[in-house]
Amino acid sequence: MQNESTVAVGSEPTGAVVPAPQATVALTPTQCPVCAQMNPPGEPYCIECGFLLSSAVPEVSEPAGAYPKLRDAAGREYLLKAGENLIGRDPSSDVLLSDGTVSRRHACIVIEANHAYIQDLGSTNGTRLNGQPVGAERVPLPPIAELQFGSVVMTLELPEGFEPPTLATEVAPPLAFLVGVSDPSLRFPLFARPQRIGRRAGNDIVIPDAYVSGQHAVIEIVGADVRITDLGSTNGTFLGATKIAPNMPTTVPPDTLLTLGKSQFRIEWASAPSAEEPTGATETDAEASAEAVPTDEA
Repeated sequence: MQNESTVAVGSEPTGAVVPAPQATVALTPTQCPVCAQMNPPGEPYCIECGFLLSSAVPEVSEPAGAYPKLRDAAGREYLLKAGENLIGRDPSSDVLLSDGTVSRRHACIVIEANHAYIQDLGSTNGTRLNGQPVGAERVPLPPIAELQFGSVVMTLELPEGFEPPTLATEVAPPLAFLVGVSDPSLRFPLFARPQRIGRRAGNDIVIPDAYVSGQHAVIEIVGADVRITDLGSTNGTFLGATKIAPNMPTTVPPDTLLTLGKSQFRIEWASAPSAEEPTGATETDAEASAEAVPTDEA
């Protein structure tokens, strides 16, 4: 509605028009043309890559499709660099996904030469490749695949020349076994390579114990020694009654009780130990006395 006021000039009134207030202009988020990040209204620079949003889009000299990339359901593309590409909600992620079902450090895609791999980083809601769960071990990626991080579904596209690596089949017999004390049916072969132990599917050794973390430890055979490394598990790893330090490879002495969560194991060698192996006194087996609490990992 137009506002009017009457101003007396001489003897005749004159109607002076007062301008109406200007309409409020609604600011909208701006999508960065370089990295596809949605930026808050009025933000001059992209909060993800620093691109000046008011400047012209830089020309891309490389041919289209020359780089591995992920594409989300909205069509946004995320280029993958050589080496490790962190995927998650952490601001430092190479592929930043703000969905609440995505963990801060959810998964990692590794680009090596003309091969690509994916591995889950202990996420809460898991990672899937073409509908199949992905564990902590690297899984080779085909040229085109559907990847799911939590509830976020993305399409992977690898350029021409990429191909799935050929995985070597485990042909060597096991060197030892990890055998359950109270349940001998829990008998897991051990080889001369690192093997992940945890509660989640996707580990090399899956232990159905609620007190075992999703990714609990790594065990490997080095020469005549069995070494185990706790991965920062919730309830710890014990040799006898001693809790080992996390992230430190520790040798398991002969005939020592190994406790993971509330599950206890012994190492059973497939053949007699080497004559060069020292035969020290056997440690006294003791129950792990530390209190354990169920892990809240999914």
